[in-house]
Parts: sequence; structure tokens; C-alpha cells
Amino acid sequence: MLSKTLKTTAGKVLDPLGKFLGSLGIKPNHITIMGLTLTFYASWLLYDQKIYYAFSIGLVACLLDGADGLVARATKTTSIRGGYLDATLDRYADCIAFSALVLCNWVKPLPIDSLDFISGQMWAMAAMVGAFQTSYCRAAAERLGVSQEGIGLIERPERWFVLGMGLLIGELVGNVETIITIVVAILAILGNLTALQRMLHFWNEAKDE
Repeated sequence: MLSKTLKTTAGKVLDPLGKFLGSLGIKPNHITIMGLTLTFYASWLLYDQKIYYAFSIGLVACLLDGADGLVARATKTTSIRGGYLDATLDRYADCIAFSALVLCNWVKPLPIDSLDFISGQMWAMAAMVGAFQTSYCRAAAERLGVSQEGIGLIERPERWFVLGMGLLIGELVGNVETIITIVVAILAILGNLTALQRMLHFWNEAKDE
């Protein structure tokens, strides 16, 4: 919901930076690939419970995630191939990050007796499914002629922001296991609700011939 506003504001503020990076000969695709590389590194640090390092590297990766499009627009080098590469590697980044949470053994069940049968790994898997379905619902809808920009409770920028803040707060208060499990559960719920919102939106907007 906030993504469109954030992108518009960031575009106005950071446009000079995009032009500067472009003048150095840095290509948007280079930034996209570097972002994925840093996401992999941040995910490894997350798996290894090195939270501050994971947060710092992940923050840089998130900045690069937006910088590729920024440079492309600022230097007027947008392309179909670049857009495809960005969208594809974004899905790999989502998968890598949530896989680190699925595979690690320090994400615990929620501290709620009625929900303690759901493991932290199950919440992480549900969050990953929600992330993928959110993206796929938009791609499928727009391929069929229905725009879904800004539709839904939580999109990719908000998802990364919430996850990063959860890690940082959990480390600061000394209770990463509980805080990150709560955050991942929230992402699981909101992500799948977003996918359902987009499905409903498409159903109402699509016109059958």
C-alpha cells in the first residue's frame, strides 16, 4: 500500500544519485546482480545468527534493489531484459532470505499456547508462500490486462522493512527468537491476505469476453 508513495518520493529525492551512478558507467543490471549477491550473504549471516551484520548487509541489498531501477530511469536505459532480470532475481532473493529462516533452528513457535503446534519454520514457509503469491498474483493479473500496482496490504518494500526492523529490535532487546517469530508470523498472515486481496481485485476487475 505504501510502495507507490515511497517509490515516487524516493525517485524525486534520489534521481541525482541515479544520474551520478550512471555517469560512472554502472549499469542497472550490474546493481541487480550485486543486490542478489549481498542478499545471499546477508541470509547466510542471518542463518548464522549474526544479526547486526545480517541487518547491515541486508540494508545495503535493499538499497541496491531500488537503485537499479533508479539508475535505469535516470539514465534512460530501461529495458525489457532489465525488467525481466530484476523481477526474476527478486524472487530468488525472497526465496534465499526466507529459506535461511526455514532452515535455521533458532526461530521458535509463537508464545501462544493455542498456536504452539505451529513451528517457526512453518511460519517462515507460510511467509515465503505469501511473498511468492503476492508477486505472482500481480504478474498474472497484469499479463491479462489488469493493473495491480499498489493493491494489497503489504508489498515487497514493506515486507523487507518489517523483517529488518524485527531483527534489529529483537537483537536490541535480547530476544531475537521470540521477536523474529512474531514478525515472520505477521508477514505470513499479511502476505497471504495480500495475495487473496489481489485475487479478489482481479476477479472484480477482469472482463470476460
